[in-house]
Amino acid sequence: MIINTKYFGLIADITNKKEEQLQLKETLTSVASLKSIMEANYPDLRKTSYSVAVNQALVGIETNLKEQDVIAFLPPFAGG
Repeated sequence: MIINTKYFGLIADITNKKEEQLQLKETLTSVASLKSIMEANYPDLRKTSYSVAVNQALVGIETNLKEQDVIAFLPPFAGG
């Protein structure tokens, strides 16, 4: 399964990328699985608070991913 990831703010600094395309095994289809993969690839993410959005909607870790989803990793932000 291919998904597209986008990184913003501090997350982009940690990954040194603004976006990338990832190939996931079919058994790894939840946000929780993706977070585990990302934190293994980019260990500094473990020390960072961040939210995940799938197709422009904030989601929980139990959300399942589908082929060609766009996943955004968002740093903490404050309103005002």
